[in-house]
Amino acid sequence: MKKQHTDIVVIGAGPGGYAAAFYAADHGKKVLLVEQDENLGGVCLNRGCIPSKALLNVSKILKEAKHAEKWGLQFEKPSINLDTMRTWKNGVIDKLSGGIRQIGKARNVTILKGRAHFEGSQELRVETEAGQERYTFDHAILASGSRPALPAAFDLGNPRVMTSTEALELPDIPETLLVVGGGYIGMELGTVYATLGSKVTVVEAAGSLLSGADADLVRPVTKYAQGAFEEILLNTKVQKMATKANKSLSPLKMARSLALTSVLVSIGRSLILKTWDWKIPSHRR
Repeated sequence: MKKQHTDIVVIGAGPGGYAAAFYAADHGKKVLLVEQDENLGGVCLNRGCIPSKALLNVSKILKEAKHAEKWGLQFEKPSINLDTMRTWKNGVIDKLSGGIRQIGKARNVTILKGRAHFEGSQELRVETEAGQERYTFDHAILASGSRPALPAAFDLGNPRVMTSTEALELPDIPETLLVVGGGYIGMELGTVYATLGSKVTVVEAAGSLLSGADADLVRPVTKYAQGAFEEILLNTKVQKMATKANKSLSPLKMARSLALTSVLVSIGRSLILKTWDWKIPSHRR
């Protein structure tokens, strides 16, 4: 198989990867951008910031409609169509991802859908739907992003135990939802599901929500959460999680037990970058 050469190969087309690829192309470099997902944009665009903010916008409209009674406006109770909402959210993602692709083409960046494997310090094999392609390169940028952290004790193989990836797909509106982790991911998605009708309980190991954030930001978020959520349990850790055999309830063993319809594990994200280490022979790094 004939090898092609490029000055720079960028693995991952998220905000770090595509920005680096465009910058290098603007400075006269020949750039190959490899992404295994159908859409460009990485986690932020496809499974993070953008879909989350889109759904928060829906939540805002629902809340404004409810509070409009104070202004003399009265609406019937909104009817929620998850299929339509999901289609709209995905349309927002597709439009923005398409914009990134057009910008890349305008800069003459070669965009390749596939899974990249390093064959050496300056050689790359990419598995695509059409077969394998091989490239040599002068420099490589690894921007493979992150994945939701899911401890083995929580990974029950049950769709009722979600990470942010699954929660953003809006599989349903659970009657009760436990959010494990009171950071920005848990707060955003907890707000979405609470507005849509779920009874949300938040468990946070630290002494406050949004641990590490400025207190001026934490206070209004905490005040809102106290009114929107069923319960907020601070300084609390989930010790055990199990699924009852007869129903889809997930009891959680803490100082006390909770039985809930669904669980969102939002305790942070782990880097994918470390998985590349063993693929590059050490003597050629």
